[in-house]
Amino acid sequence: MEVNKEKIRYILQFFFEKGENASQVAEIAHGVYGADTVTANYLQFWFRRFCSGIFDVKHAPRTGKPVSENVDKITE
Repeated sequence: MEVNKEKIRYILQFFFEKGENASQVAEIAHGVYGADTVTANYLQFWFRRFCSGIFDVKHAPRTGKPVSENVDKITE
């Protein structure tokens, strides 16, 4: 089952605020969405973010060269 990663992060945030730990949430997520949905490292990463007070679950903008929209003009 393909699950939206942002949806999973909201679910992780819910269980974090509920007081569950990462291993308990892993068991719940694997039972509902399948064993290949989240890894222990992924859960621990997000729980560390939540512990540090960062509750934004959307992708942060990344540094680097921006994506060019006019690829045809560039290749000419």
